[in-house]
Amino acid sequence: MTDPTPRLATDTDNAALLDLFGDVPMRGDLVLATRREPDFFALYRMQKVEPVVYVGDADGGLMGMCTALLREGFLDGRVQKVGYLGDLRVRFDRSRAFARFFGDYFEALCARTGCSQYYTSLLASNRAAINALTKRRAKRSRQPHYELLRPFTTVSVQLTWRPRRTTDVPVASATPNDLPAVTALLHADHQQRPFGYRFDDGELEHRLAHWPGFSLDDVLVAKDSTGAVCGVASVWNPKPVKRFEVRAYGGSMRWVKRGYDAAATVLRWPKLPEPGHEFRYAYLCNVSVKGGDVRVFRALLDEAYRRLHGTGLHFFSFDLGAGDPRWAALKGFMVQKLDFALYGVTPASAPRTAWPTGPTGFEVALA
Repeated sequence: MTDPTPRLATDTDNAALLDLFGDVPMRGDLVLATRREPDFFALYRMQKVEPVVYVGDADGGLMGMCTALLREGFLDGRVQKVGYLGDLRVRFDRSRAFARFFGDYFEALCARTGCSQYYTSLLASNRAAINALTKRRAKRSRQPHYELLRPFTTVSVQLTWRPRRTTDVPVASATPNDLPAVTALLHADHQQRPFGYRFDDGELEHRLAHWPGFSLDDVLVAKDSTGAVCGVASVWNPKPVKRFEVRAYGGSMRWVKRGYDAAATVLRWPKLPEPGHEFRYAYLCNVSVKGGDVRVFRALLDEAYRRLHGTGLHFFSFDLGAGDPRWAALKGFMVQKLDFALYGVTPASAPRTAWPTGPTGFEVALA
């Protein structure tokens, strides 16, 4: 087998990239393949980012790929260029060859873009990937430096029991008149987050204009007793650009599926998909709650649940960090949890070992 030849991807690689994603699933107790048909690049085009997609050619096909999404964001108390590293896929039989050029690719990326501070998410149960990327070895001295930012969990609220309202906090769809206050809340929040988004520079307006199927009606706004906006969240179905196909249930997920499907048969909610079929789901995203108020967050969850229940979806998902007080708002919901970790990534030539703590600008809907 020949060594790979790394290069920048083009639109002509669309079919090969779709095949690669189908052939290299994410492995854990739940084995998932990401489906991006018909346009692999659509998920990048809908974002306010500069996408840099590298692929490795070898033996007549693509043996691996990875993506950097560049944008302006908040870090260390100021606006600067930051990047998210994602969509790392390598065919199993070529992983060692990929590792040989990954460090050089990353150094070249930093030089090319003028950005040397990135973040990425790794599935906690995928120990092979974590060890390969984060454990340093003498033979891979140019390997990028990974430093743990914080653990987090992708929470999936299952759309099972009949919806009920548990707080008296009013929640309704945003109106055009609400947009300034919604934007101000998101901006104030993200300004304090490492890798926060610039909602002061048209980020929400861009999302409303470019996310497929997303409109102002999907923006949920909570208000306090004075009528001021105190919380916001959006409901968005990513089906046009990203879907998850189940390849296998392993470990504890085998028992979860059996129990869930047994209850679904009796109570008439959607069963979990069989291998070879896709989850039907939505995201709760663009979430910001003033002061982290658990009661307000619960009101937003209640409204999202009410709107999505009975639509044929299995669940809606969002991320919560370890120790986040908003975990208390999940009481009474049936949830599934998938643990991840966020890492800061810097070049081996300039490793960063200390990062700000607390919630980040990570948006699981865009990962």
